[in-house]
Amino acid sequence: MPETEHNSVYRQKKIVEILKMLHNGGSFDEAKRVFDSTFSSVDVSEITSAERELIGSGLNPMEIQRLCNVHAAVFKGSINPGSGDSVEEVPGHPVAVIKLENTVITSLLDDELLPVLKKWQQSSNDDTPAPRDQEYLRRMKTALNDLRTIDKHYLRKENLLFPIMDRYGITAPPKVMWGVDDDIRSWIKDAIRLVNAEPTPPKYDIEAAIEKARKDIEEMIFKEEQILLPMVAEVFTPDDWALIQSESDDIGYTLISEPLPWQPSERDYAEAAKRKPSKMAQELNKMAQSMADEQELANKRHLETPAPTDDEPLIPDDLKAKADDPAAIAALPLHLRAEMGQVQADEPAKEDARAQINVNISQPPVEKKPEMPDFVKQMLADEDAKPAHKRRPRITESHLEIGADNHATIVMPTGDLDLSQLTAVFSVLPVDVTFVDAGDIVRWFSDNGDRIFPRTRAVIGRAVVNCHPPKSMGKVQKILDDFRSGAQQHADFWIDLHGTKKVYIRYFAMHDTKGKYLGCLEVSQDITEIQQLGGEKRL
Repeated sequence: MPETEHNSVYRQKKIVEILKMLHNGGSFDEAKRVFDSTFSSVDVSEITSAERELIGSGLNPMEIQRLCNVHAAVFKGSINPGSGDSVEEVPGHPVAVIKLENTVITSLLDDELLPVLKKWQQSSNDDTPAPRDQEYLRRMKTALNDLRTIDKHYLRKENLLFPIMDRYGITAPPKVMWGVDDDIRSWIKDAIRLVNAEPTPPKYDIEAAIEKARKDIEEMIFKEEQILLPMVAEVFTPDDWALIQSESDDIGYTLISEPLPWQPSERDYAEAAKRKPSKMAQELNKMAQSMADEQELANKRHLETPAPTDDEPLIPDDLKAKADDPAAIAALPLHLRAEMGQVQADEPAKEDARAQINVNISQPPVEKKPEMPDFVKQMLADEDAKPAHKRRPRITESHLEIGADNHATIVMPTGDLDLSQLTAVFSVLPVDVTFVDAGDIVRWFSDNGDRIFPRTRAVIGRAVVNCHPPKSMGKVQKILDDFRSGAQQHADFWIDLHGTKKVYIRYFAMHDTKGKYLGCLEVSQDITEIQQLGGEKRL
């Protein structure tokens, strides 16, 4: 075979060359010819490594996403997924569940939605549809509503597989796949809107939306089963799969009932122990170690930075001599301006930043900024009128007390709670709360059993920007950077979720008593029923 004459470096260089050819507008047929003349088969690891190399050289992940279907078509039929692990085919194993869902999704497309679409297209175009045509349209609506539940399939992938992939340094594929997942969601949503419109739009428009969704879904199934799953099988441990399985029920499944319970067996651990690290696994672990080393160095530098004492002013030395300089004062973060008694009620930078950010991932950006509800305007006005970091005098600093019976009590300035009481408080709060530390890493989230947005234990320790699709990453990072610099103290958004809920999302910068930045608190609340309240209901 041709590739036996070349070493791994040459193979990798050739794959990168083929991908660059495609990204520079080269002919698909020419790229396919070069590939076929060089390779008879290619490993999953070689493709993903090439895509990572392109991203590392400065290529936008969104560009790779745009052409990832072309990539799959070039390599299709020649991908060697590796030996895999038979234990992953056991009913209830997350891999078996993903493949079962893909089988049912494929059946829904091939055996119901597409045949009915074809029959409906071939029917008459009379202004008054025949009962048979109305039945075809009804069946398409039902099939599309069923297809919309693919969201749960993608949510499990995005909230369970992707965070664990991050731990192993596999960062490029999640960025690419998440963007395509969102594209598929949009096409399905568009098709549902069209089939439910009155009057019914032209048949061609409905066909185009359904066909686009079908094509992208089929390509994603191929990439999941021939690229993603074989790739993670080389690095995921039985404990990783156990975590995925334990968290899956809370998100839900697509078109299948709750799977059989699965837990790793002694055989699973024994098989994993015998697994020899693959070339790709070694590469990914090296990347992960490098990332960990960088994070450890950053944390060390952060810890070595001396914190201000109670006797030390929070004003930087180079500004002490400029206390009467308005421009210098205006450049300070809010908490420093508060120390100098210079906080102003109007903060244009905050409004500018808020206007530039759109975190509504369920709808495309709009040209005109939506009108801010009156209750939000009043809330923000009241909040902005307060001096920054205004606090009541502290009677005591927060601390932990351990009694003679080893009972732990958390002592706070406003009262005491034990661990069970504190846990219960967070379990009944009617809001979703997530804490992101000063290094932008997810450290904790609340769970009252009825979360608005899915959260899983797999996200703990993950960079928060990677918990969002690629199109939102820059906007999320902008918020965090503004919090860290003091340009903003909070950011507020409201979205229509799935057309059924009005969700209010707030991000708050958190500081300790000395003004040191601690991180970000995200608070999300379903305010649909709150908006309907009127009059009074008194005790």
